[in-house]
Amino acid sequence: MAQHARVAALTDELVHSILNFDPAANKRAYRHAKDIAKQGLRAHEYARTNPFDVRTTFAGLDEKFRVLNRDDLADALDGRLKELSARPGKWIPDCLSLLLQLSDRPTENSRIEALELLRPPTPLPELTWNEILQHDPYSDDEIWKDIDYGADSSEDDLLPAKRDVAKPPPPTAVDHDGTCHPQTCLVAVDATAVDRLEDAQFWKHEAEPDHGKIDITELQAIRETLFMLAGLPTSLFHADRRVGLEYELRHTLTRTTIHLLAELSDTGRAIHQLRHWLKRPSSLPLVQTFEAAVSKRLLEYHQALARLQQKYLVPENSTTVSLLELHNNVRALSRPMLRLAQIVAEIEPQLLINPFIHLEILFDQVSLAQMTLEHDIFRFLSHIFFECLQTYLKPMRKWMENGELGLNDETFFVFEDDSGSEASSLWHDRFVLRRGQEHKLRSPAFLEPAAQKIFNTGKSVVFLKELGLHTSRLPAIAEEPRLDHEAVCGSFVDLPLSPFSELFQAAFQTWIESKYSLASNVLREYIFNDCALIQTLDSFRFMYLSANGSVFQEFADAIFERMDVGQRTWNDRFLLTELARGIFSAELDSSQSERIIVRSLRKSSKSLSASVKVLSHVLLDYALPWPIMNIIQRSSIPIYQQIFTFLLQCYRTKYLLQRISPQSIRELKDSRLRQLSYKLRQRLIWLADVLRSYLTGTVIDPCFADMRAVMSKAEDIDEMSAIHMNYVARLQDQALLSEKLKPIHKAMLSLLDLAAPYSQQHASLGSIDPRSMRQRNTEKIKSRRKSILPIKLEEEDTDSSNACDDEVSAESDLPIASEQDVVLGGIDKEFGRLLPFVTAGLRSVGRVGAEPVWEMLADRLEWEGGCGQ
Repeated sequence: MAQHARVAALTDELVHSILNFDPAANKRAYRHAKDIAKQGLRAHEYARTNPFDVRTTFAGLDEKFRVLNRDDLADALDGRLKELSARPGKWIPDCLSLLLQLSDRPTENSRIEALELLRPPTPLPELTWNEILQHDPYSDDEIWKDIDYGADSSEDDLLPAKRDVAKPPPPTAVDHDGTCHPQTCLVAVDATAVDRLEDAQFWKHEAEPDHGKIDITELQAIRETLFMLAGLPTSLFHADRRVGLEYELRHTLTRTTIHLLAELSDTGRAIHQLRHWLKRPSSLPLVQTFEAAVSKRLLEYHQALARLQQKYLVPENSTTVSLLELHNNVRALSRPMLRLAQIVAEIEPQLLINPFIHLEILFDQVSLAQMTLEHDIFRFLSHIFFECLQTYLKPMRKWMENGELGLNDETFFVFEDDSGSEASSLWHDRFVLRRGQEHKLRSPAFLEPAAQKIFNTGKSVVFLKELGLHTSRLPAIAEEPRLDHEAVCGSFVDLPLSPFSELFQAAFQTWIESKYSLASNVLREYIFNDCALIQTLDSFRFMYLSANGSVFQEFADAIFERMDVGQRTWNDRFLLTELARGIFSAELDSSQSERIIVRSLRKSSKSLSASVKVLSHVLLDYALPWPIMNIIQRSSIPIYQQIFTFLLQCYRTKYLLQRISPQSIRELKDSRLRQLSYKLRQRLIWLADVLRSYLTGTVIDPCFADMRAVMSKAEDIDEMSAIHMNYVARLQDQALLSEKLKPIHKAMLSLLDLAAPYSQQHASLGSIDPRSMRQRNTEKIKSRRKSILPIKLEEEDTDSSNACDDEVSAESDLPIASEQDVVLGGIDKEFGRLLPFVTAGLRSVGRVGAEPVWEMLADRLEWEGGCGQ
């Protein structure tokens, strides 16, 4: 009952899914549909065969046959199953299931030869006109005579008998009257030719009854093998290039023959894969060139096979028919083609992802063939490699000669990233190297060493076009060096002694230099001569790096004087720009000085005017021409500005301290203040001098000299830019301005900034009488005793009336700490705290970074600091 209920529920769902109406609206139609469904789904006593199980069982049999090396049995079964599947039948699964149940160890008991008995006999061919004419030709003598319509007439009996007439002579090709006899144009047929032809068709012969094989001659096997290698259908080999087991050579061992034919069939299968690959052409020019090279070698291979066929078909001399000799000849002939087929099979899945993978594989295989002394493989693959390389050189040649890129050319490793970029960043931003996964260059691996030079050559041409010098200064391009097998490896038969990779790189560098030198030399000459690169770097050195100390000092003092006036307009950019142009014009010509611009980040307040940190708001700019901006990039200008600010801060400290003369300190009445002031002035001046000497003499001058020496030998803008970036990075690092030295730099600024409170405090000092100062302090001693200086009396009187007098008398004998004394002492204490931190930090980073200049600066700070104690 449960089964019936389940079937009823499923029947209802089936009817609901098919009928798209409400059962309550049309109960009669719904009931009728349900009855029809029940009749179709009523239970049977015997279940039908499951066709899916039958199909799965046959698939398992096919796999079992192939595992047991019975591919012939599996192929026969598969072919017949496919033929059955094409014929619709209701009872086919049941019949197949019955056959499966009746089968008994099919792998052992089945013989594929028995299937030939089931093949229907070949029907007799239809009668053709050729066969009719063969037995009754048109050349019969009687067919051309006139018909005697009265031959059977009764009137012939009444006529007298005719006398015999002599027979005419046999006809010639042309009679005297000019008529032609057709029988003279016919060639006699050799009756045995047809028999010989039928005898040569061994595939129509019947198998020998004793062993079920068809005997063939060795010549027939050789011809079938050559046909198979040429891609033609044969009887000895199946369509998948497997050897037919129904044929044998009577005079040889079957296993030996099958082994030779199997090796030849493997060769034919590999060659067939090449033909099959060529039937699927690609749209990429690089791959098309490779396909053309493979097609050309395949044609040459077919021509070689044709010559082998000619040897056996029309032999010039007596030839020994030997299948073993053919095997050796084909193996030697096919070795390069088999290596090429292996390469194609390896690169075929990767061509869509990497369209020049065949160039890399060919390059590696050529090098491998040279190392393994495979002469034929080396020459064969190297010629293919250089043919394919010519197509890859076309966009490279176009880029290096004209600075142009192909439209949407994904195979070339250079592409235009920002066509609208400014001319000042043309070299670095407009064109980019195409890179793939793991930041790897999208180019053949053997071209990566020269990729940067190729990239720079094209950019140089584009640069010259922007300058309008591409056609005026570039000379005519000389004849391009050859880049083929003969030019790289030579025309000798033997292998070259040098490795193929080195020979190729040398030839390729020569090819690149023929195009690189033209553009790079012209551009280099323009940058150095017309744009005055070295002079611009000298100008930067004068403006930013204090190359001329007196001029820089004059500019700094002019700024400091405006700061000390106390006006809020001391950092007005127009006034500072005119000031800078007037002062720096002593070293720079008018065209260079007019490029100077001074800016200020924000307005300064009076409270910050004395601090050295306010100088970081003053920025010095220089208007560079756009060709030079591709070398001195915008990212390097802030580093110049940091060094410029650091030098200004050193000069500011020295400037504030020089305003305090030793004479003014000597006039101080308090000896302790006078001694402390001398000490602070000497230590701060020493610090400013040490830092300024370190920056200009130890850092800037050697770095600039090294940079200038290397810059004069630079070949292109890329190298010039790299030299300059290394130069400013070295300046930033050694000048304590890099990120890792930021704490030390802050401590340095704090040390330099101590000059500001010292200068302000000294300005408030005068000739003050120590007694009057002590008296003023005594009046406030009761209220400020604990906050200024705690006092402990040596004697305590019991008389409360004399307590205050005794306390004042005791304090009059102790040193009194004035406000100036406290400030100067704090400055000296802060100096003593920061200086060891700076020296310890310099030694620490010097040991880690192996920078000797930091150790030198630390030694000088410690030595001078010790003398200043």
